[in-house]
Amino acid sequence: MKKNIINKILFVFIAIFSFIACENRELITVDNQSAPIMLDISAEKLVLDENFPSNPGLTLSWDVATYTVPTEIKYKIEVSKDEAFTTPYTLGTVAGSVRATTFSVEQMNQAAQGINLEPNVSAKMYIRVSSYLGTVSENLVTKSNVTSLMITPYVLKYPDFYLVGGATYVGWTAENAQILHKKDNLSYIYTYLENNQPFRFLGQQSWNPINYSVDKEGTRANYRYFKQLSGNLLQEGDENMKFTGDTGIYKIVIDATKNIQSLNITASPVLGYDFPEVYLVGTINGWDAANAIAMTKVSSGKFEYTMKLDNGAAFKVLGQKDWKELEWGNISGSGNSGFLGPKGDNGEIKFDGGGNTYKITVDIKAGVYTIVQQ
Repeated sequence: MKKNIINKILFVFIAIFSFIACENRELITVDNQSAPIMLDISAEKLVLDENFPSNPGLTLSWDVATYTVPTEIKYKIEVSKDEAFTTPYTLGTVAGSVRATTFSVEQMNQAAQGINLEPNVSAKMYIRVSSYLGTVSENLVTKSNVTSLMITPYVLKYPDFYLVGGATYVGWTAENAQILHKKDNLSYIYTYLENNQPFRFLGQQSWNPINYSVDKEGTRANYRYFKQLSGNLLQEGDENMKFTGDTGIYKIVIDATKNIQSLNITASPVLGYDFPEVYLVGTINGWDAANAIAMTKVSSGKFEYTMKLDNGAAFKVLGQKDWKELEWGNISGSGNSGFLGPKGDNGEIKFDGGGNTYKITVDIKAGVYTIVQQ
């Protein structure tokens, strides 16, 4: 009887020990694989076509790595602008006995952008594969030979971002979500934000299918996007972010560059918006600030004025009849984008009116303007 009890105890002990060893096998130190894995690629030259983003772009194949530890082997495919892989970009990861994988035209284009290759210019891209063990950390890493190809990427089409939420000018009405001005990889706007209120971004003026929020555990998986946030933002529930700055006008900047995907919010040089009067100055009055034309206030921060505009018309908006701090124009330079920028980050609003009559509406709180023929 005692012998049976002892045997049962030993059996349980061995089972527990085997389970612990299995669970911690990533920590076991063993010899590395016997030889480096060899990598081959399907092309030495690749010209990417933006019209066919889902088409196969590049196929990679390699030798299966061999380890003495009986655990799943993983492979990481990396690309770089230089042969030393100073700042590598992870093109993808695969696991098990996979010996080849194919990346689409769009994936290869994103990789080219990720290592800062110029669009529409042929340049060298270096590629390697690393084998490793482990899920939490990469153990017993072995790298393949480095190969390369000449790749010509296209200009990446970055997403549109629409602002919505309790912190915003539009509230929680998705149909009115406020689009940000977009230039290349950056989307930005000067607009109203309210302290201690939640918000997020949409990919359209409706709740589905695309939502953008902070890329952190606790946020819905399909909402995770922003990897970097400014210090006045916090995670809020599983959908939103919360703005913690003072209520006022802020510059919101989104960098949609792959692997950066940052959201930065900084105070505008002009935090206020509810001014008693604002004025128009430009070719319409010989750029005479002292005789600037008063606009009509229609609501908090919103003003309008109706007048004839000729071809080549140009103007700005002033908060006083001089060129002091209260000044707004076309965001980040002269043009007709429909977005306002404060002094130091604007240019002339330019418009070819053909001598017709237009209503000019300026909404400092929203950070936008419109010119509509009457």
